Amino acid sequence: MTGRAGPMHSGGERGEGMVAALLLLAGALLPLLFLLSLFARLEQARLAASQAASASVRAAVLAPSAQAAQSDAQAELAAAQAETAAVLALRLTGSFARGGVLSAEVSAEVPIGVLPFLGALGMITLEAGARAPVDAYRSFPGAS
Repeated sequence: MTGRAGPMHSGGERGEGMVAALLLLAGALLPLLFLLSLFARLEQARLAASQAASASVRAAVLAPSAQAAQSDAQAELAAAQAETAAVLALRLTGSFARGGVLSAEVSAEVPIGVLPFLGALGMITLEAGARAPVDAYRSFPGAS
């Protein structure tokens, strides 16, 4: 008997371990890439909501009247909405009077993801707020 001792290997199994490792790696990396994209969209929406709240409350306290304050705040929100894919909503509260404080709360809705044939997976809502004082020595047109 001449030949080697042990099992005989055929050449067809070469590289099988490499293929299995690549499949396992792809199975682990795809969910991580999905989460990385989601976290990036969440951070972008959080920043957009924060900036929209600050700009809206700033525009509101500089407005000449309470009605103009609401419309100026909405205009700032519309400008911020044009910059992001997240859906932004504004709630302006507080006292528009000398020495009062106005608060702007902006919520941003971010879709988690969309799957073909199944649709959206859900939404994540982020909130940001900002406050600004109305000048105590400010004069309002038409006020005595």
